[in-house]
Amino acid sequence: MHSIDKTKKPRYAAIAAGLVCLDIIPGMQNIEGSDFDRQFLPGKLIETDETLLSTGGSVSNTGLAMHRLGIDTKLICRIGNDSFAEILKDLYRKIDERLLDSLIVDSDHMTGHAYVINPRNQDRRFFHHPGSSDYFTAKDVDDALLKSAGLFHFGYPPMIRTMIADEGSELLALYQKVKNYGLTTSMDMCVPDPTRSSGQAPWNKILQKTLPYVDLFLPSIEEILFMLDRSLYERLASTGDLIKHVDDVLLRDLSQQLLEMGCKVILIKMGYRGVFLRTSDTKRLSTMGASCPSDLSSWENLSVKQPCFEVEVKGTCGSGDTCIAGFLSALLRDLSPEETLKIAAGAGACCCEQPDAFSGLLSWDKLCDRINSNWKIKTEF
Repeated sequence: MHSIDKTKKPRYAAIAAGLVCLDIIPGMQNIEGSDFDRQFLPGKLIETDETLLSTGGSVSNTGLAMHRLGIDTKLICRIGNDSFAEILKDLYRKIDERLLDSLIVDSDHMTGHAYVINPRNQDRRFFHHPGSSDYFTAKDVDDALLKSAGLFHFGYPPMIRTMIADEGSELLALYQKVKNYGLTTSMDMCVPDPTRSSGQAPWNKILQKTLPYVDLFLPSIEEILFMLDRSLYERLASTGDLIKHVDDVLLRDLSQQLLEMGCKVILIKMGYRGVFLRTSDTKRLSTMGASCPSDLSSWENLSVKQPCFEVEVKGTCGSGDTCIAGFLSALLRDLSPEETLKIAAGAGACCCEQPDAFSGLLSWDKLCDRINSNWKIKTEF
């Protein structure tokens, strides 16, 4: 593998918009996942280590990671006028005072928050309340910010009430608005609660309407299976390890469906197995907007898998979001597909070395140095 060129500078600023929350993470590094499942019973007390309060949601996880990776990033999200909001603002302020500039204060609704249950050797689980994020609309995205950026990323529309109402009409309006300014558009998803309106929304219809305006679609395998093939999702999820049962045929089928819906680049996150990249032809890639790669031929018609880097996992909270941040940060520097995938995998891996979504992240130079120093890759995808 050739070394990643860490000297390339970002071509544009970025916007990270969508859902934000305060993550409340009980210290569970000394609690094995299987033990927790057996012991977390009615009337039972489980002693934890110190609780960590951390920035959460797509806006925090992806936006702050891009900021750490050297991208000029504006955060557009709704917070309340409450103690949770004050904690979030203080956490942002400690990173960079400018991150507060585009926050929207919604005094009528509580700040979103999530309880992250993250025992050792087990994927995390959440209790989540969207709060003020539920009221995000296309009008919240200021035209002046769109004029000054080259990439727009929106995260977790399934968890935002306004985005799923009326078969996603507000989500469509948002992406149409952004595309009118010539930005490259990106979208990440989440698996909604199947018992709530978010889980019962007509996701196939929503994606068919919206993806023609989304250049980069970056879901996890769980998310896209939930939305495109609910019965298969439920069958594989019932095994306890959905990711293990995903094969190349399924990846090709799902990504082909998404390409036919209109997006140009698809990155499917596969947890401990890595990421899968699928791209369209040069004609469609050329319509990607400001952050379009300069060498379209190197991105054309790809179907590529990138395994994970090896780390000692202390938590998986935010790892998919930071993987996306790595991908977008490399794209904004016009790196090759190979380099972009390695940066994405590296950013996600660093995130897993700490229980929260931010403190494990490295700067751009340090991440490139770690990858260039023969960081060991898992041999199997």
